[in-house]
Amino acid sequence: MNNVFRKIAAVVLFSVAPIASSYAALVTINMTADNIVGDGGLCFDASCTRGTDWLDLDANSMDNDGNWKIKDSLTLDLNAGTYYFAWQVNNSGSPSNGNPAGLLAEILWQGNANYSSDSWEIYDLSTGNFFENAVEYGANGGANIWTNVLGGAVAGISTDANWIYTSNNFSSADSSAWIRTSITVASAVPEPSIVALFGIGLLGLRVIGRKRKI
Repeated sequence: MNNVFRKIAAVVLFSVAPIASSYAALVTINMTADNIVGDGGLCFDASCTRGTDWLDLDANSMDNDGNWKIKDSLTLDLNAGTYYFAWQVNNSGSPSNGNPAGLLAEILWQGNANYSSDSWEIYDLSTGNFFENAVEYGANGGANIWTNVLGGAVAGISTDANWIYTSNNFSSADSSAWIRTSITVASAVPEPSIVALFGIGLLGLRVIGRKRKI
């Protein structure tokens, strides 16, 4: 009887463990900025006023060499919930028509995609307050200054993503800007095989209970 119980208990344990881990999702961020991302990352709350640091998330996530022609990538393993992300984009040199700033990014998870667009927000870091919606300055690979300089799209980022920044892209007052967006990770549905194993484990425990009554 004890041996049978141990075997059934083992089945239950192996059945439950995968279900717990299946609620996490891999979230990949591909990004670049003209000229550089100075700070940012996964925020503690919607304000994104603290706890943002790409380098703390992954030491190799941002090269910070100012080469906007090459995308950086970061992959996080996140449980179900809503998550906020922030970028501080810094423009090196004097902003002008020939030297605009811009963020180009995409967030990919569970078959979903959130591409940089005018739905992303410019906000005040000190207060966390919304300032304005980002302005689109051309799609990745579209007709814009970045495509002209690079001779094409930034590899590894969808052409559905747009270069975005503030409405004062050519003003020295906006040589640095904070941009944020959010995503919602859904609870994963357990695979049929996992559900079947869990059912077998429960059935085994029921059989043991009957035998004990006899």
